[in-house]
Amino acid sequence: MKTITSFLIIIIISVTSCGQNNIKTNMKSIEDIGNIYKEVEHFPLEANYGIYINSSNTNFEIRVNDIPVFIGYEFITNGVSPKGSYLPINLAISKSGIQTIEIKMYPSYNRETQQLEPSLKNAQVKVDVVKREYNTIKKEYSEEEVILNLASPTEKNETSKKTRFIYPERIEYVFDGTFEASVPYTIKTLEKAQNLLTTDVEEIKELTEQLLLSYNKMFEIYDQNKISEYVNLIYNKEKRTAQQLFFTEADSKKRVGKLLTSGKIVKEGYKMMPFEDFKLRFYANGKIVTLVYDKLGQVGRNKSVLRSTGESRKSYYSLFYRPVGSDEFILY
Repeated sequence: MKTITSFLIIIIISVTSCGQNNIKTNMKSIEDIGNIYKEVEHFPLEANYGIYINSSNTNFEIRVNDIPVFIGYEFITNGVSPKGSYLPINLAISKSGIQTIEIKMYPSYNRETQQLEPSLKNAQVKVDVVKREYNTIKKEYSEEEVILNLASPTEKNETSKKTRFIYPERIEYVFDGTFEASVPYTIKTLEKAQNLLTTDVEEIKELTEQLLLSYNKMFEIYDQNKISEYVNLIYNKEKRTAQQLFFTEADSKKRVGKLLTSGKIVKEGYKMMPFEDFKLRFYANGKIVTLVYDKLGQVGRNKSVLRSTGESRKSYYSLFYRPVGSDEFILY
């Protein structure tokens, strides 16, 4: 009997050890992120889509295919900004065809009073959607082409010659458009995702509580600088990103530098902030969920509730989806 018991113990130890070895084997390292370019498929022509933004006196969001590509909740600017930085939007384009783009405008915060403006007043947003292609054979880019202009409606004062928003009394304004994209890849991740969209208060509460469990795990990974777990958390997202942006070796190496600062997930001198004042938001027509900071009047509102504070405040990417037939939330 003693021999049989000893034999069973040996089997259990062996199986456990084997399982732990498999887990270790499947764990990714930061070097894997640096080598992710090796898994990227390249094509003769690689189309890159992006946007340029002009804005003034408004908080606003831009979504492509209902996926956020810009979230700006800042203090009032009192003037139209010059043509902004280029923002790539390939990450919101999963396949060729007609794409949607939507701009949601809200009142800004007044820098002097630090209060929300009562209406949109003279808010303005202009967006140019642009395209350029990289020829991998000739190793050169085409000229940048503007394929769509979108702008909030304005009228010109004949005396002052200044333009003004035609709906100054509104507290929200949404305008949209479509454009056709031709990309050589197809991303099917969200085709296999559950549609979680709901307006039921109890369902939203339950979904928020379930999602919060994933955020607590992320908090621990970031707070305790668990790099191996961090890499495993983000690897599939990074792999998809690399494909949609056609990463080269240089791009992958540069990406590692952005993910870690001196070997730290959270920059030295910064501290993770507790989860408070947050709400559930849906994107991708209900297939993506996230928790966002929701304190009225504060910069960073509607950005990820996963944040750190130091010399400034930093928000961390946290869009999730849940595969069909699964209860697990996966970083998108």
